[in-house]
Order: sequence, then structure tokens, then C-alpha cells
Amino acid sequence: MDDFAGEPNDISRLRSERELIGLPVYDLASASVNDAGIYFPESILRDAVDHGLAAARHYKPDSKGQIVAREAIARYYEGAVSPNHVLMTPGTSQSYWYLFKLLANPGDEILVPRPSYPLFEYIARLAEVTLTYYDLKVDGDRWVIDIDSLMRNITPLTRAITLISPHNPTGHVLSTDEARVIASLSTIKKLPLIVDEVFCEFSYDQHGVSRNATSLPQRREFSGCPLVFTLNGFSKMFALPGVKIGWVTVTGDNDLVRRSVAAFETIADTFLATGEPMQFAVPEVFERGVDFLAEYRAEIGRRFLLEMDSYSIAPQGGFYGVRFIDERDEHEYVLKMLQEYGVLLHPGYFFGLQQPAIVFSFLRKHDVPNWSWSDN
Repeated sequence: MDDFAGEPNDISRLRSERELIGLPVYDLASASVNDAGIYFPESILRDAVDHGLAAARHYKPDSKGQIVAREAIARYYEGAVSPNHVLMTPGTSQSYWYLFKLLANPGDEILVPRPSYPLFEYIARLAEVTLTYYDLKVDGDRWVIDIDSLMRNITPLTRAITLISPHNPTGHVLSTDEARVIASLSTIKKLPLIVDEVFCEFSYDQHGVSRNATSLPQRREFSGCPLVFTLNGFSKMFALPGVKIGWVTVTGDNDLVRRSVAAFETIADTFLATGEPMQFAVPEVFERGVDFLAEYRAEIGRRFLLEMDSYSIAPQGGFYGVRFIDERDEHEYVLKMLQEYGVLLHPGYFFGLQQPAIVFSFLRKHDVPNWSWSDN
């Protein structure tokens, strides 16, 4: 247990001290849409939950998840995924843990992008697998996957390649060319893909925000891959992190899909961790949340555009931006911003960025009074 214990660092302590004495903290490290004032409509959620509670009174769990929820998710993917190949989870973090346990034995390797959210490290340790990394790099005015790095780090112990699109924290969105190359690698090396698209409703272009033309399970570039596990959920899509609804879709070779779904189902059946009432509520959230989702995407797009001068490389999706800084010591820079302005930022090293940078969520930046990048 000691390996997972940690003391608050001095950034956390300074934040706590400011809050204790009543000084404001403007948290730009958090990408919580609820903290940013965005909420799913209460009346729709209440009706959906009431329906779910009534339907769940007689407990009859399905280890894949309730069929009504899986059918609603299949409709979201416009028929590209069978409801029988949708698996419900309590969220993306647990989806990753299930997949790491499904695909790898202790000591095996999972390839993940760098930079990336450090939660991967904890999940990997709990699953007793080893993370190896491929790099994202800046190419002109955008982030791209370093394909040479990806190829170089595939070893005999590699059991899966993880893709995140849109990516946290860079905002990189997988291009068609990147998808083709990675699909070829996946096929040649017989490696499954784990595709995290929790931000897929928030991909930006010059006109603001729009969902990708096709979600990743539907991309024809991946049609020849042996296995593709796609992760998503309600946390970002409907601004509902607290309902704990996520899912994994499985596509690819029919025999491998069948075997993977059966194994995943066995793991899920051990815990039956996804709340039954919210599973029954899933169709109503999808059906009645359409107008909210359109308004929500438009508002995120507006906030993204407000901060166009803030990003060193404009994100193509997601809720975070990266700003490179001249200071060598990111840690001291973040402390200074918190001490002098009450602005809480992420140091780049938190995500594994290879040059001095800070990472911030643009969801709330426009709310910070009397502060701009030019102040420092």
C-alpha cells in the first residue's frame, strides 16, 4: 500500500492554505464541466432516474449490461456496433482496468501516448502491467503521433496500443493518415487497439466545435484490425460524471470479438459494478439529451475560441490547452501563479511533457478576474 500513498505536494498545500484563509483559487487545472457551470437538465435527469429506479426494482443483472442501455449505445454508433458487443462499465477508468486485465498478464506491456494523464500509471500498477510510451510531437501548428516512436517501442511483450482522440492534454485528434498507419501496424503485429474517445463530441475546427464525421469504431481504416476496444461514457458527453455510466464497444475479427466479449463479460460479472437504475436511464438520456448536447457543444466551442491566444498549439479537441513557457522550472512558475494571482495550473511534467509548459483547462479561464497571460 505504501507505493500508492503520497503526501500533498507544495502546490496542493498552497492551495489549501489560500482556501483556509479565504483567498480565492481559480482552478484552471480542473476540466470539470460542472465546476464550469454546465449541467445536464435536472428535469430530464430526474425523469430518467425515476424510470430507471422503477425498472431496477426487480434485480436481474446482465453481466454485459442491461440490453436497453446497450441498444441505445449501438444506436449512437449508427449501427456500426452490435448491442451484443457493447459492455457497460462504471466509467472509463474501470474500462481501462478491465481491458488491461483482459489483454495482459503481469509484466506484459501496454503502449500509451506521452504526454498523457497520469491516472494510467495507477491503473497499470493495480493491473500489474507495464506501461511503455510512444510520443506525441509538435509538427508545425499541430500535435501529431510520432510514428517512429510508436514502432520503435513495440516489443514482444506489447499486448495493446492505446489511442486517445481527442487527446488529453494536447487536444490532438487522430488524422486519417495516422489511423491508416496505426491500423496497418495493428494488423501486422496482431495487436488490439484501445481507443479512448471520451471527448469525441468536442472536436474543433475553424467554425467552432463539431463531432468527428465518424466516430472511431466506424472508421473504415480500422476495419481490418484484429480487435478494437472503444471507450466512452456520459461523464464528458452529457456533463454527467457522477452517474458513473461508461461502456466499451468491441469490433474486429468475429472470432476474436466473440472470445473477447465472453472474457470481458466474465470479469464484469465478478463485480457487477455498473448501477442498475442508471443503466435503465441510458436510453432516455440519449433521446431527451439531444438539444442539451447541441447547446453544450456550442458553449464549449465558444469558450475554446475565447482563448485562441492562450494556446501555444491550438487543441483540436478536448477541454485542455498547452502553453509552453520560457521558465526552466515549471513547478516554481505554477507556485508563482497561485501565490500572486490565485490561478491554479498544471505543470507540464504532470503529464510527461518533454519541454517546459503548463497545462490549463479553458473552460473557466475567462472567469478569472484581472489576470491574463501578459501579466507574467
